[in-house]
Amino acid sequence: MNLLKVDMAEGRTRVEPLPDDKVLGGRAIIDWYMTEHTSPGVHPLAGGNPFIVAAGLLAGTTAPSSGRLSVGGKSPLTGGIKEANVGGAFGHKLGRLGFLGIVVEGKASQWQVMRLDSRGSTLEPAGDILGLDNYDACEKLRGRYGQEIAVIITGPAGERRYANSTVAGTDVGGRPCRHAARGGVGAIMGAKRLKAIVIDDAGTSFRKAVDGPAFRAAVKGALDAMKNAPYGQKLVTHSTASFVDVDNNRGSLQTNNYRLGKFDKVGGINADRFIELNKDRGGSMGHGCMPGCVVRCSNIFHDAKGRYVTAGLEFETLALLGSNLGIGDLDAVARMDRKCDGIGIDTVDTGCAIGILNDVGLFQFGDAARAEALIEEIAKDTLMGRVLGNGADVTAKVFGIDRVPTVKGQAIAAHAARSSKGWAVTYATSPQGADHTAGPVGAGDHLSPVGQVAISRISQIVNTALDATGLCHFTFSYKYPEIIAPLINAFYGLSLTYEDLLEMGKEMLRQERAFNLKAGIGPGADRVPEWMRTEPLAPTGGVFDVPQEEIDGFFNF
Repeated sequence: MNLLKVDMAEGRTRVEPLPDDKVLGGRAIIDWYMTEHTSPGVHPLAGGNPFIVAAGLLAGTTAPSSGRLSVGGKSPLTGGIKEANVGGAFGHKLGRLGFLGIVVEGKASQWQVMRLDSRGSTLEPAGDILGLDNYDACEKLRGRYGQEIAVIITGPAGERRYANSTVAGTDVGGRPCRHAARGGVGAIMGAKRLKAIVIDDAGTSFRKAVDGPAFRAAVKGALDAMKNAPYGQKLVTHSTASFVDVDNNRGSLQTNNYRLGKFDKVGGINADRFIELNKDRGGSMGHGCMPGCVVRCSNIFHDAKGRYVTAGLEFETLALLGSNLGIGDLDAVARMDRKCDGIGIDTVDTGCAIGILNDVGLFQFGDAARAEALIEEIAKDTLMGRVLGNGADVTAKVFGIDRVPTVKGQAIAAHAARSSKGWAVTYATSPQGADHTAGPVGAGDHLSPVGQVAISRISQIVNTALDATGLCHFTFSYKYPEIIAPLINAFYGLSLTYEDLLEMGKEMLRQERAFNLKAGIGPGADRVPEWMRTEPLAPTGGVFDVPQEEIDGFFNF
């Protein structure tokens, strides 16, 4: 498989083969390229910081739910290495065209759109899509290049290089509702003056496995495993909104600027409310975010008049723009999600930034109109909008706020650290910052400090390796990791064991850790905010009491 190298300053593209002595895909491509070819001291918005798009090892194959895309570079939000993961149609099409990665370097003098199809790649003027909401821009791109294309695009926030900007990807319906959201990857793309990449896989076919019969058998085994996976049917019928009640019931749902773990208006934003409104409005659960999606954990939400508002209104958004802001109105949260998707900003950091304004009297919990107005400030590029658009850490510095729910400059996600202590270890130790996808922790006694480092460690190792495959994290729970190796082995003609895949995850984490250390992010950054160790979280009364010396030994593998 190949890598497409793009020099924006020269306006040239060239094809290079990926190293044949390495097993590289997805996040592993980002880790390899950043380690081997990028200075850790580079400014995140400089031409020398690559914007990397990487499909997984099984992209473009018949493997189910294998089209996840990794987007990365050096983060303007954390100052370290970053991989943001997204569904949608792009990764699948990239694999079918014979590429597993695109590396974009340099800066163009004028904004460009890159077009990639079976004939090759070209850079063309971005023209009239600059400054547009992502939905409007993608509609114009489909009109220009065809309805069957897939797009990744940086929105107005990325054009302005906001540190909290996303890269939006279109779903199977052409909507830019899937986002590589965390870490400000949209600003890296925007710094190149690369507005969008349009991909068209017309005339191509599924990639062929080295051992076709064995691969077909492995695909069948994977499908069978998914049908029996924990959360499987629940995700189809209730989407990730089901986790709102899960966290609320155990006292770990971020509420009122991380001050509570239980939300008294949870019935206004949970899956039951979603289903109730869908019956009247025509929205749906069980929506697949990418070609070949079997998990179907996404959703489509309509307003009171039956009009489409947003797709993929996920748990993290429901929590950070809902309960964390004291807002129990699903319609308001959906409107904010749509606005964030259009601007191209991460809903997690945005909800965190708005929430901390309560500390200085600029936001009152439950005031949905004010929250929507603040997001509109970001859209309008006002002074307040620029502050919020650069994330929670910048917002706290501007307003002199010392109680800041971030790790390595990135907002803590929706599972409350003091009542979900394994998640907190992930937030503290992940080279990616406080990223909820880095190492989910669903097992064990969430309130006990005992064993949480070990639980987070294995989760991070497994999920880091998964990010190399392009498989959705919901595809294989921890009960089915042995399914992955047969897929890769049959397709590539390899003989990897499950232990080899674990070693892949370990090596990727070592690379990320080494890059961050050279970038100046030392072990002292591997900790949750100190106030989480002293301020009890109601209703559990939990504080984060995992010994720091245990956390400091996290990377001893």
